[in-house]
Amino acid sequence: MAITLVKEDGTGLANANVYSDLNDADQYLENSDRKTAWRAFSSKERSSALIQGADYLDQTYRNRYKGVRFSSDQRLEWPRESVFDELGVLVPADEIPEDIGNASIEYAFEAVSSPLAPTPVTDDTGREVISARDKVDVLETERTYRDVSTRRFQSYPRAELVIRRWLRRGVTGLTLRAG
Repeated sequence: MAITLVKEDGTGLANANVYSDLNDADQYLENSDRKTAWRAFSSKERSSALIQGADYLDQTYRNRYKGVRFSSDQRLEWPRESVFDELGVLVPADEIPEDIGNASIEYAFEAVSSPLAPTPVTDDTGREVISARDKVDVLETERTYRDVSTRRFQSYPRAELVIRRWLRRGVTGLTLRAG
């Protein structure tokens, strides 16, 4: 089955699933000399990665973006109202900043070759295993676990640098706290 990309056009589409399409991604990645690596993947893989990139971008920053959603019916977090750029200029509500599309492409570039938020390895207790060592003769097992009080998503500096100007001040990376 073919993957259908529906690019947000600034009207708050209920079925939009990307901020950038394949042509946008090709051009952006060509400008950063990464187009060859990107084009090594099939059109289907790249389309899927663009959807994952937009979704990861919105899931990560939805509560940190400046302004408010344009419409309650829109699928993606942009367009937004009451957004001011770093110079204090109001961004038109039907305009999606180029940085939003570019950040989604950065995430897509990562997603095309590996999961953006991989499922952690857990043991029977549900704790996340960081390392494990088993010894068969004279049975010995050793496990190292992640501190459950905080879990941080993997960092993607290229995307984070692109997106930061559209986040509310004083808001940084995503940290999850286990209850």
